[in-house]
Amino acid sequence: MDNNGTGILFLTIIQIPSVICAIYIFFHLFQRTSSLRRLQNHLFIYLLIIATWNIIIDLPNTQVYFWTGTVTISTPSFCRFWNISYLYSAALNRFLMAFMAIERHFLVFRPHFYHTHRSRVLFHYTPLVFMISVIFIFVLITNVFVSCPGSTFIYSIFMCGYTCAVRLNNLATFYIWVCVCVPTTMTIIGCVLLPVRFIIQKRQLQRIQWHRARKMIVQMSIIAGTYSLCWLPYTIVLQLSLSHILSSNEADINRFLAFIPYITSLLTPFIILQTIHDEINLALMERIKRRFFPQRQQKIRPAITVREQQTKPVVFEKHNTSKL
Repeated sequence: MDNNGTGILFLTIIQIPSVICAIYIFFHLFQRTSSLRRLQNHLFIYLLIIATWNIIIDLPNTQVYFWTGTVTISTPSFCRFWNISYLYSAALNRFLMAFMAIERHFLVFRPHFYHTHRSRVLFHYTPLVFMISVIFIFVLITNVFVSCPGSTFIYSIFMCGYTCAVRLNNLATFYIWVCVCVPTTMTIIGCVLLPVRFIIQKRQLQRIQWHRARKMIVQMSIIAGTYSLCWLPYTIVLQLSLSHILSSNEADINRFLAFIPYITSLLTPFIILQTIHDEINLALMERIKRRFFPQRQQKIRPAITVREQQTKPVVFEKHNTSKL
């Protein structure tokens, strides 16, 4: 088995349980008491949606290419769709992670910013809508409306040889710096500074706030650390390729740049499941207890007090005294 087959096998082994885990989390999300409905966990849902899209839509196309040596559907429209989906989901994934790293500082140390509906719209929903829209418009324009010399798709190359968004040096440099380097750096800085600020300002937090802040910091450290371990080497290799120190045409470099973005998507469902495992385990134990150990219904009898016994009239039975 060659290196392509080994990489595909590795991704497939993780892909199957990752999809099952994502479906289970989505099922849990529909429950009204789910902790994922809280404001501080909204970004977990968005990251899970992007991860599920990558696992179900983008990853199979990559697996087909590295297994057969050609794209799944050899048409220009499919190639544009694949480029848009791949670049947009990867960029949005990194920006959402960076936004989470910044927002966690406000949720831990300035929670009053999110107490009212107006403040939540201003500081939470508006930046998210703006970020999602701007990234989508940029990716759509650069992949559909921008033309360049030699823009013919080659179906025997990964991503059909990419669109003009990657072939043009200016657009490729802008995408790498703005959509890869900046959010990755923000994630790392925000993740490192969060526990440092927590240790410094720990005495200023109340006991309830301290436990809540500690939980959010642990969740943030786990998911941000995993994302940083995956995106930091990816960013370094892209920078070296942009500087012509490494050649992106090499098989190993091309394979590395193709497989690494899927690692974060495959691990995201497991990370999110770990953050809510206590709640899920409690609900699961309750279901098992009701299913296999049902409580017997006991008849409730009214309690008679001593005063009621004393005031209760005494009824004497009448006996026949007739003579025999």
